[in-house]
Amino acid sequence: MRCRWPLWWLMMALPAGADTGVDDLSKSQVFTLSATLVNGCVLGSGSADVTTFGTLNFGNVPSLDTPVDVVSSQGSGSIVLKCTPGTPVTLALGNGNNVTGSISAGRRLIKAETGETLAYQLYQNAARTTVWGNGSNGGTTLVLSATGAVQEYKIYARLLNTVTLPSAGTYSDSVLVTVTY
Repeated sequence: MRCRWPLWWLMMALPAGADTGVDDLSKSQVFTLSATLVNGCVLGSGSADVTTFGTLNFGNVPSLDTPVDVVSSQGSGSIVLKCTPGTPVTLALGNGNNVTGSISAGRRLIKAETGETLAYQLYQNAARTTVWGNGSNGGTTLVLSATGAVQEYKIYARLLNTVTLPSAGTYSDSVLVTVTY
């Protein structure tokens, strides 16, 4: 007896490598990627902006017969930022909360309970000759060119001497830093 296989079975048994139909063709095409980096700054040394540069503290002061000088550091008042390389940046300091108009005679720390004040000033240089302001409040802005790395800008502060010392307690102020690029 002779075995007959159906024709469809033979077709399935043949190797499929011989098929050169359209479905075996391939085509290649390129696509383009791009990014546009714009000028920008991050305040602080991390990848996100900080909410404060910390507190610049004059410490415990028993008298003000002579001025008290302090210098900021990272986390204690220094302005720390990272900007796109080559970006022209302007750093401006506001008046603080207790002075209106010109800061040429000094900014003011205030004792909240009594309203008493202590005069102080903020400078761009260690010699304390360039008052740091916003360009229209009696002080000068600082203009710089960004390097792309984290940069720290120290603040040189002076608590001004006074003949009449106000009462003991904590005196404070807040100064707005404005970074323009």
